[in-house]
Amino acid sequence: MEIPARKLPLAANLKNRRQALNLSLETLAQRSGVSRAMISDIERELKNPSIAIVSQIAEGLDCSISELLGEADTTRHRALQVLRRDEQQLMVDPHSGLERRLLSGVLLGRGIEVVEYIIPAGQTTGQFPAHQRGTVEHITVVEGKLACYLGENTEPVELNTGDTIYFPADMGHRFHNPGQIPCRYILIIDTTQVQTVR
Repeated sequence: MEIPARKLPLAANLKNRRQALNLSLETLAQRSGVSRAMISDIERELKNPSIAIVSQIAEGLDCSISELLGEADTTRHRALQVLRRDEQQLMVDPHSGLERRLLSGVLLGRGIEVVEYIIPAGQTTGQFPAHQRGTVEHITVVEGKLACYLGENTEPVELNTGDTIYFPADMGHRFHNPGQIPCRYILIIDTTQVQTVR
């Protein structure tokens, strides 16, 4: 039985964060590389953006995708936290069917995100922008095949079930599933060194 996804407060969070930073739609468009019209449509809940677009906007707002989607509550730090599946933040890309599920709500305030991605056969994530210098990503493929395009490299790093890759994420990157079955992988985004590198 599929558990329904929680409604994500993207529109309100985007507008609130943009206004808190005193950014106009035009300024955010310049910072993110996403058109002013698209940002406005997202804020008014007229468009359901791809995960890659949300990533670009988050970078333009100096936050993570998870923070933009509303999982930045760092007041819940406890020695033990259980995050039930129906409580986990889930975003499904309307174009590709790509799923992004946040597994680590409590760790965001500590500079760590643990995310599960499922890429349907033959689909791609789209291009993720470079993150802040000092950000590193760790990926472990749980099931399927994953082609990793990192920076300017046109040849992918190919991973199979059980393979792991670690790389500095201060360059653009995208991922593609060249296989015949969905690819499921766990992504750990580590920003704990960002402050010391700046």
